Amino acid sequence: MPRKHEGRQILLVEDTRFYSIAIRERLEALFGLKVTHCATFSGLRHELNQSPDAYGLAIVDLFQTDAPNGEAVDFILSQNLPLIVFSGISSDQMREQIIAKKAVDYVAKSSEHSIDRLAAAVDRCLTASMAEILVIDSVGKTTMPDSLRRCGFSPVVASNDAEALAVLDKARNIELVLVRADLAAKRNFALVQTLRSRYGEDAIRIVGYSEVTGHDDVARFLGGGGDEFIHLPVSAEDLAGRLSHVLGIHRRIRVLQRMASRDFLTDLFNRRYFFDLGPKLVEMSLRQSQPVSMALLDIDHFKRLNDTYGHEIGDLVLKAVSKKLISLVGESQHLVARLGGEEFGILFTGLDIEGAYDYCELVRKEISRVRVVVDEEDLSVTISMGLANISASETFDNYLNAADQYLYMAKHSGRNRVFSDYQVSRIMAS
Repeated sequence: MPRKHEGRQILLVEDTRFYSIAIRERLEALFGLKVTHCATFSGLRHELNQSPDAYGLAIVDLFQTDAPNGEAVDFILSQNLPLIVFSGISSDQMREQIIAKKAVDYVAKSSEHSIDRLAAAVDRCLTASMAEILVIDSVGKTTMPDSLRRCGFSPVVASNDAEALAVLDKARNIELVLVRADLAAKRNFALVQTLRSRYGEDAIRIVGYSEVTGHDDVARFLGGGGDEFIHLPVSAEDLAGRLSHVLGIHRRIRVLQRMASRDFLTDLFNRRYFFDLGPKLVEMSLRQSQPVSMALLDIDHFKRLNDTYGHEIGDLVLKAVSKKLISLVGESQHLVARLGGEEFGILFTGLDIEGAYDYCELVRKEISRVRVVVDEEDLSVTISMGLANISASETFDNYLNAADQYLYMAKHSGRNRVFSDYQVSRIMAS
């Protein structure tokens, strides 16, 4: 099973043999990281000159024999590479100086648990760099975007609410949204409520931030629908730690949601998830004037197949069809699910009805090539499909009913075919 940061590269600048070996072995074992070691400042400069964009993080001892005044720290920061200082100096004053230079963290070697703390800091930083974060910040109003970058995040910045909603509609992988809490409060948390209603309670985490302090700021923001609140100014370490904590909770929830949203037999999304996400995708598509359509398909003569060969073979057929659907449709743009028995649903987004019809024909033809081997006999599989265009806001059941009507027509016209709005309009035009 791949480890959390499998294959990512980090740079370690450490002249003590014990620490260089221990750190490398720990990070490689825990996270699957590729650790490049340099013992000197000159080695560090050479490595970054050779591979300036290879590394996502540097761990650096404060002093090297050829850099006795912290030159390595300043050099790495000048390269805009996230930096964790691992130093033998256990000093609050030194730590504050390094953090003020915009290092991500400062870990002292003095404790027996120092390598554990270093590993935790590395995990927080690399997790931050993978996170998709949207920060809503009027240009020049706060330093939050720069603070996020210093922590290793790569934020997308929106200057107002409308721009933020447009970004979220296009980018479905954003996990955190940071909003100015004082402005949100003045608008009675309308944006927070819009985010929740459009994208669901668990799709994104909402974190408020503000330079303005008040005795009830946190309670009001959390009561308005937020998940966390950060007072500015804040150190890079504190910001990274708190956001990583929120991300960790979010991702654990997503794992549980994934388990609950999957069909146990085929690993496709299940009916419940289809009915939960489907209406949101339809509403988003209609709001953006993007084409969207609903397809229903089922396996031809599936009951006869079960009666003849048994349910075990029927399950193999369902798995084979599902595997082919995933390979053809995927899960990035369109939504495909097993709705029950031998029936499947596909919600096409971004395709006009002609394009969706052609896509359905491709699915039908490719599934007809599927073979399931039973006692040295190859069983072939065919499907019938119904496709309905979605042009106005209605209940989700109405879209399914329209597609079901076309599926009924396809089955009663001989099966192994697609029936749709597009086909009917072509017949009428001719």
